[in-house]
Amino acid sequence: MNQPFSFKIDTLLKFCKIFPVIQPKTCRKVPKNFNILFPEFCFIISCSIVNLTFNFSPEVIIRILIYLKDYLLRYRWKFITGIIFVILTNIFRVINPRIVQRAIDLVGKNFQMSQIRNYALMIIGVSFVQGLFMFLMRRTIIVASREIENDLRNDIFWKLENLSASFYNQMSTGDIMSRATNDMNAVRAVLGPGIAYSVNTIVAFLFVIPMMISISPALTGIALVPFPIMALLVNRFGKAINKRYEKIQTQLGIISTFVQENLSGISIVQAFVREKNQIGRFRILNEDYVNKNLSYARVYAAFHPTLSFIIGLAILLVLLGGGKLVIDQSISIGELTAFMLYLGMLVWPSIALGWVIGLYQQGTASMKRIRYILDAESDVRDGPYLLLPEKSRGKIEFRNLSFSYDESPVLQDINFIIEPKLTVGLLGQTGSGKSTLVRLISHLYPLDNDVLFIDDLDINEYQLSSLRSQIGYVTQDTFLFSDTIHNNIAFARPDATREEVIKAAKIAAIDEEIQEFPEGYDSFLGERGINISGGQKQRISIARAILSNPRILILDDAFSALDTYTEERILKNLKQVFPDKTVILISHRISTLQNADHILVLQEGRITQQGNHSQLIQQEGLYAQIHRKQLLEMEIENVE
Repeated sequence: MNQPFSFKIDTLLKFCKIFPVIQPKTCRKVPKNFNILFPEFCFIISCSIVNLTFNFSPEVIIRILIYLKDYLLRYRWKFITGIIFVILTNIFRVINPRIVQRAIDLVGKNFQMSQIRNYALMIIGVSFVQGLFMFLMRRTIIVASREIENDLRNDIFWKLENLSASFYNQMSTGDIMSRATNDMNAVRAVLGPGIAYSVNTIVAFLFVIPMMISISPALTGIALVPFPIMALLVNRFGKAINKRYEKIQTQLGIISTFVQENLSGISIVQAFVREKNQIGRFRILNEDYVNKNLSYARVYAAFHPTLSFIIGLAILLVLLGGGKLVIDQSISIGELTAFMLYLGMLVWPSIALGWVIGLYQQGTASMKRIRYILDAESDVRDGPYLLLPEKSRGKIEFRNLSFSYDESPVLQDINFIIEPKLTVGLLGQTGSGKSTLVRLISHLYPLDNDVLFIDDLDINEYQLSSLRSQIGYVTQDTFLFSDTIHNNIAFARPDATREEVIKAAKIAAIDEEIQEFPEGYDSFLGERGINISGGQKQRISIARAILSNPRILILDDAFSALDTYTEERILKNLKQVFPDKTVILISHRISTLQNADHILVLQEGRITQQGNHSQLIQQEGLYAQIHRKQLLEMEIENVE
């Protein structure tokens, strides 16, 4: 459906044929029936004229506009209105010099003070209207850019929430945060001040230069002599600014990652007395960041003074040439004054043009980094079927499953069936693939077809949300949010009542300890639960999984920080309260697994033994070895 005030790319190409040098390469690659909005059309034409004058290619900006087309379309009326206000601002701006010209020329003749007063009131009135339209321009284009920034942030967060675990294995948290904050600001600057001031600059030149020519074509030619020099300098400065800005953003991502890791692991840093070491490393990273910023600042600092010098040179030439024209009586003093005012009107647009080109360079580099997130595709896809709670049985079947994160296999030839309502234990040495195996049940990583089945249906056929809602997963690395204990337990069910939260906490054997906290369930936890013990964190995580009422409950070494008495108490509660659940236990303790209905032993990604506790201790293998070793350790502890 065509939008109002829209043009085809073909229209732009027809315009560009007039000036082949300014034809954007990007447009040639876009279908000719691709619609662009009126503000985008004006902006692209402006960029093309800038390219003709300043040797700055609009191709990269067109890429940004086409990529953000949906966002621009959403706020098209604000951009259209803003451009109208830009035009009206410049219309009233070019009126004042003419009023000044007439007032000055009047001084040399017979005049009355009332005439001068009228001219002064006219100047004030025109300036007021001009300022009003400039204010309205900011209230439309700049506000629209802020709204687009808000929408982009929301979309980025949505994207991050839906990407698979593989994506986060490749990108650090600090780098992601840098892209979602600093880079986002740079893109917003392109859409706000970038569009506003670039259009304003072009409109100002289109309005002011004809007025200058009407006064004196020869003087206008003299005034524009320095502009080719400006074109060359802008081109050179722009490339240097873009290169340095990319290095700054990359370094900022490294610093963000370092700080985030140190704050999250502050207890480890302090426990190993590595504060000075980490401070030293941060100082090195920060000095590198400062040096990159200084390198950028040196180039950028020279940018505006250079432009100002060239503009000052233009003013000097106008004074010399214009003075001679006044002496020769080719123009009046009022006309020379008006010409100088018009030339002064080009000073800020010319400087703003250099500033805007700097914004474009920064925005291009930042948009490239943001697009890496927005264009990322999850390698785990939704299937068409739902796993309904009332129909879910909790049966799990692996058929010849092999899996690897990269080239090295983690799991090989896994074949077994977990029948509904059974408790299955997993035992194995570190790195044997236990945690990877249970992560696959939640479909956190991509899998081939026909290797993993839930309730006799290929896992790839399920919608991810419906599948994961039937799985309660307590990870090996316990994670709690900086929130109240109640909200942490109720994370999967925000609508859960306090009574339901307390019930889940009692099953996890943590209720009594929570009641002893100063504010009970409303006690606020520090980052990742830093203000409570490891055992308490594990039990709160278990309570969170229990409250979700899953059909399949996975406990990945969830009792490692608990004593055997508390562990037995939780397992007993689970068996009594949820006898119909399929439970998978991962542990290094034989005492945790010995009451399981079936036990699997993994070694180097393969199932080497399986059976119940009685069967496995009779076999020669890893299970029996660990069992004898742990019995010996218990006897030694009892003797001591």
